[in-house]
Amino acid sequence: MIWLSPASGTKECSIYFDIRDIDLQCSGAESTGVIRGLIGDGTCEFWGEVFLGDEEYAKILPVWSEAGGIESFSDAVDQSLLLEQMLSEVKSLLQRMNSVRECNQLFAGVSRKSTEYCPTHHLAA
Repeated sequence: MIWLSPASGTKECSIYFDIRDIDLQCSGAESTGVIRGLIGDGTCEFWGEVFLGDEEYAKILPVWSEAGGIESFSDAVDQSLLLEQMLSEVKSLLQRMNSVRECNQLFAGVSRKSTEYCPTHHLAA
């Protein structure tokens, strides 16, 4: 889950993006595809998508109310800032995941004997 604060630059409004589906194709450090999930504030939830690749952007899919209108977050939420934060935070998360994967690949070649006597090898992070 990713926490966002798109309320006019303040931390008053906490909105979450709970990732539910990742459909990415990775080629080296480049990832293309879409990440989907629930975006909400605890009182209402929507479906959000973050697209990566040549054209990168985020969007919130419209939800129709029973009255026939489109539901939305309160007016305190700056929707353009929310979309920017969604894209930025997802890209940052992917960069951190790539760093961990690269680090794991470096240590994959280390033999068991070289870590057997390391005093910190079995400590939890």
